[in-house]
Amino acid sequence: MGQQKNDRKPRQPKKITPRYLDNVAAYYLGRYASSSANLKRILMRRAHKSCAHHGMALEEAEAMIDDLVARYRQAGFLDDENYANLLARSLRDKGKSKRQILQKMYEKGVEDHLAEQALQAADRAAENGQDNGGDRDAELIAAWHLARRRKLGPFRPAEQRSEYWRKDLGSFARAGFSYDIARGILEQEDVPEDIECGL
Repeated sequence: MGQQKNDRKPRQPKKITPRYLDNVAAYYLGRYASSSANLKRILMRRAHKSCAHHGMALEEAEAMIDDLVARYRQAGFLDDENYANLLARSLRDKGKSKRQILQKMYEKGVEDHLAEQALQAADRAAENGQDNGGDRDAELIAAWHLARRRKLGPFRPAEQRSEYWRKDLGSFARAGFSYDIARGILEQEDVPEDIECGL
């Protein structure tokens, strides 16, 4: 049997107008949190395709996008500081290392100084949390979250720990955690009580 021919024509990109950009931005922000730079990047991707197809100057589309982003910031729909704080907290809670968090924030268009501030705030919240008694380092807490999620070290059955020690060490390394933190967790017989309560 031969392949069926697909007669559907590819969708043509819509022409860039302020209204079209508004619709795309509103739809995107209704589904995802975003930084100003990330939203601009999303809209510029559309603009590149549209301008190439319709023969419109990319600079004209970029001016519309810059205007929209400025309006959204002024109206409070875009708040880079708040976005950075939420992202840093969420990634720390998922067991992400400092290196991974800063890389993700860079990818999402968060300015360096906001990324650093947000990570420091997330770390203070983790370190001062009632669940861990306020005496644990945020990077260590995040590493324990990773260990629990991936069932590494003390979360494995005791008979498997030595067999998987190197593999577990590699998991911590790929996640951006230091050797000392990884080894410290992998050498634990059991999960410390204050960590277990906070996980």
